[in-house]
Amino acid sequence: MLAAVGSENDDGFRAYVDAVDSRRWYGEDVRVLRAAMPPTDASVLFVADDIAVATPDFPILVVDLRDGRPPFRCIAAELWAVDNNLNVSNMDWEDFADAVDQKGVYRGLI
Repeated sequence: MLAAVGSENDDGFRAYVDAVDSRRWYGEDVRVLRAAMPPTDASVLFVADDIAVATPDFPILVVDLRDGRPPFRCIAAELWAVDNNLNVSNMDWEDFADAVDQKGVYRGLI
């Protein structure tokens, strides 16, 4: 999963994330994770939960840190788009959340 997240796409873009692997956070509710975040300029938190780890394409949970909007999932290979665009306010949350498939997973712009 981390290799897919950190790999550059054909245009040289990749997600810039810091991985935290701690049993302390396993199974925690999104509200608890939001509240535990230290002050940051980041607008999103990416959560590799049991679903992300056990599912092909690694659909990582994308959590809004600014406005508390409902999370959506993004496959690991497309996480660069969410990370790059939301953290610099190039695109809005709805641009991604409204583009998810029937399972609630963002798979890239078509």
